[in-house]
Amino acid sequence: MITFLNSGILFLSSALIIPILIYLFAKKKPQKVIFSSIRFIKQSQQKQKKKINLKNILLLLIRILIILFVILAISRPAVKSSLLTQSSRHPKTAIAIIVDNSYSMNYLIDTKTDLEKAKEIVHIINDLIEQNDVITLLTLNNNWNELKARLNYGKLPKKMIDEISIKAQVNDLKDVIESANKMLRSSHIPNKEIYVITDMQQQQLDNELEFPTFLIPTSYLKNKNNISCENATLSPRIVNKDLKRQIEMELVEHSGTARHDVIFELFLDGNTITERATDLKEFQRKKITIPFDLDVTGWHWGYTAVRDERLMYDNRSYFSFYLDPNPTVAVITGSEKLPVALSSVLDIYTNNVELITSRNTNFDLLEKFDNIILYQPQDLSDKLISILQKLEADGINIIFILGADITLKQKEFVQDHFHCTLMNYQTEYKHIDQINKFHPITKLLNKMNNIEVSDFWQAQSNSNVLLQSGNSQLALEYKNSVLWLFDVNSIKNPFLLDASFPVFAYNCLQFTSKSKNKSLIVGQKLQLNSEKLTLPDRSMISMKNKMFFPDKPGIYFDDQKAISVNLDPSESNYERWQKIKLKNLYFLNNNWQEDILQSRYGFELWKYFLISALILIILEMFLVKSEERKV
Repeated sequence: MITFLNSGILFLSSALIIPILIYLFAKKKPQKVIFSSIRFIKQSQQKQKKKINLKNILLLLIRILIILFVILAISRPAVKSSLLTQSSRHPKTAIAIIVDNSYSMNYLIDTKTDLEKAKEIVHIINDLIEQNDVITLLTLNNNWNELKARLNYGKLPKKMIDEISIKAQVNDLKDVIESANKMLRSSHIPNKEIYVITDMQQQQLDNELEFPTFLIPTSYLKNKNNISCENATLSPRIVNKDLKRQIEMELVEHSGTARHDVIFELFLDGNTITERATDLKEFQRKKITIPFDLDVTGWHWGYTAVRDERLMYDNRSYFSFYLDPNPTVAVITGSEKLPVALSSVLDIYTNNVELITSRNTNFDLLEKFDNIILYQPQDLSDKLISILQKLEADGINIIFILGADITLKQKEFVQDHFHCTLMNYQTEYKHIDQINKFHPITKLLNKMNNIEVSDFWQAQSNSNVLLQSGNSQLALEYKNSVLWLFDVNSIKNPFLLDASFPVFAYNCLQFTSKSKNKSLIVGQKLQLNSEKLTLPDRSMISMKNKMFFPDKPGIYFDDQKAISVNLDPSESNYERWQKIKLKNLYFLNNNWQEDILQSRYGFELWKYFLISALILIILEMFLVKSEERKV
C-alpha cells in the first residue's frame, strides 16, 4: 500500500499534458529541396520519418516521466507492506515517549514502584533507538517538559531517564499528548509514534489522536490496595459555652479489601499528639475526630497521617489554623442591645465584642477587628458602603444579617452585593430541606433533619447557597462574605433554638475571620502578604510579585501565617483504563516490544523517483545531442 505524505502536490500531475501539447502543435516542418530525381529520396525520407517519429515519441514519454517522477518525489510517497515488519531493523521513526509520573505511579508492587518499572521500559525502548531516529521524552509535569523535552537524534541520555521523579502537580494527559504532537509535526520523518508508559490509571483523552498512540502498562493489576488520609481540618465542638478543639479527617479505603488495626496519628506544631488504630470496611470513607487541648494564640499547623506502605504519597493530610481564644468582633448596628440568639453565639466565640454605630465608624477602625457583622445599621450611607467594599477588597469578610424591617437602600445593597433578589418576608414555618454538604460552614449540619425556620426573607440567587427551604434560600455565601436571610430577633423562629444554629453561626464567624484557615490544593494560586515564602523543607524564596503556585504538598509560611497545601485526591482512587475504541489508540500487553517501532506510513520512495527523474533527464539530453550531431 502506498501513502502520499504531501498528497496535495499531486494536483500538479495535470502538467503532464504540457509535453503532449508541445508534441502535437509544435512539430518541425521539413525544409523543401528540389531534386531532379526524387524516387530514391522519397524512400529515404519515409525511413527517416519513421525513425524521427519513434525518437519523438520516446522523448515525449521521457519528458512525461520526468515531470511525473518529480511530482511524485515532491509528494513523498511511502510504501507499507507486511513484509517490511519482518526485518530486524525498523524504519526511521520520530518517537515521543510520555512517562506518567503522577503520584499513583509511586505504588509499590513487589519490590519496585510503577515509576521504577516505567523507567526500565524507557531504557528498553532507548536501546532500540537507532542513529537516524528522532526521539523526545516527556512527563505529565509541564515544568519538567519545558526544561528537558527536546527532539534528539539517536538515543536519549540515560541520566535524563533516571532523573524522572514523582510530581504532585501534573497536567492532563491529553494536553501532554498535544505537546508531543507539536514536537513530532516539526520532524520530517513520516513514521511518527507516541508511547505512553503508565499504570493505566484512567484519564481523559481527545476523541481522535493525530499519531499512533500506544499505552504501555507498567503492571497488570486491576485493583490496588490503598488507604488515603484526606480533608484534615480544625472542627470546633461547642458544649456549654466551652470551646473544645478537635481535628477532623477522613480515612478512605479505596479497594474492596477490609482492613483491621489501621494506625493513624495526629502531628501538631512539631509534635506527635496521638496515635490510634481503627478498622476500615471495603470502599469505606470513615470520618475520624481527634480532640486536643490548645490555648496558645497564633498560627498552628500539622498533619494527620495513616500508615499504608503500598502508596505512601497520599498518607498525609496537612492543615493549618489561627487560634485566638478571644478574637475581636465589631458589630455595626443601630441597636443598643443584640438579640439573645446572636449574643449567645458571640459569647461562645469571644469576649471581645464591640457595638459600633454606622456614623461613628471608619476604615482604620474596622480593619483592626478579626470579624465584622452588619446587623440592622441605622444608616447605610454611601460612606459606609465604600468602607465595607474596601474591607472586602483587603480580604476582610463580613456577615450581613437581615431583620424584618429593612430600608430600600439596604435591600438594594444586599441584592447587588450577593447577586440575589429579595422577595416577600415569610412568617410561616418551613423545613430546611437543603443543606450544602460541601461548604465548610454547613458540612457539619448535613446529617441534621427536621430543622424548622420562620421569619425570613424569600430570596433567589446565583451565589453559593448554604441553607434552603423549598425554593427559598435562607443563607448565602459570595466571595467569602455571608448573608443571613432569617431574623435573629424573632422569638418564634425555631431554627434559633435548634442545636444546629450555634454550630452554623460559629462556623460563619470562623469562615469570615481575618485569620481564617488557609488551605490549598497543589497548583492553586497562593497570594502572599510578604515577599518572603518559606517552603515545606524550610528553605526560603523571594517572590517580588507576591504570587506563588505550590507544586508539592506541605506547610508553607507567608511571614508568620501557616498555609497548608494538599494533594488532589483523585489519583488515590485507582480506576483502571477500560479498552476504548479511538482512532490511533492502541492498548499493548506483555509483548509490547513487537508492536512498537514498526512502519506505520512505510519507507519513503521520493529518493528513488528523484534519481529516476535525473537519469531520464540525462537520457533525454543524450538523445537530443545525438540527433543534433546527425543533422
